[in-house]
Amino acid sequence: MKDFIWDFDGTLFDTYPNMLKAILKVLQEEGIFADKETIYQLLKEKSSTGITQRYQLDFSDFSQRFHQYENEMEKWPHPFDHVAEVLDVVQKNGGRNFIMTHRTVSSTKKLLDYYHLTDFFVEIVGEENNFARKPDPAALNYLVKKYHLPKMQTVMVGDRLLDIEAGKKAGLKTCFFDNEGLLKNIVADYYATDFLQLENLIGK
Repeated sequence: MKDFIWDFDGTLFDTYPNMLKAILKVLQEEGIFADKETIYQLLKEKSSTGITQRYQLDFSDFSQRFHQYENEMEKWPHPFDHVAEVLDVVQKNGGRNFIMTHRTVSSTKKLLDYYHLTDFFVEIVGEENNFARKPDPAALNYLVKKYHLPKMQTVMVGDRLLDIEAGKKAGLKTCFFDNEGLLKNIVADYYATDFLQLENLIGK
């Protein structure tokens, strides 16, 4: 693979612990006291939209509140091991890195800047771009068209089914990043449990 489109939460960065705490706080404010294992499973399987659908909450309000709590947390999430190394190898191999995320571009850049990773990416597509959420391929189609990405040499890397489905709908190669073994029966072109395995895809 030459060009890489990365999901952010749970793929590049270990953001789920903070996201889970923030989501549970919003649910408690709504009088919903769900166990964290149930919420985490929903978050991994269907993203935050699955949680709002389960508990019949307004998605826009819910999303704004939980992201606010997430941004206020003292302990910042960190990138997974070897992320910088793999992003660097992609570039040195003549490839490009992109991010397609459901979080805001501004909050994504804030974390990337903090860990000196921003320069590895050509463009970040996030909430501000107003594309339909994954698994809709609209954001990926935008990147493919704008940067003339060769579909058979471009891979969408993500930790959830919706990432893989979006990649397939856009006609890209797909890689399921499964560092937890939580989701089963996800069919992708490639699989990886850590970033050293992802490095093996470069130039493949």
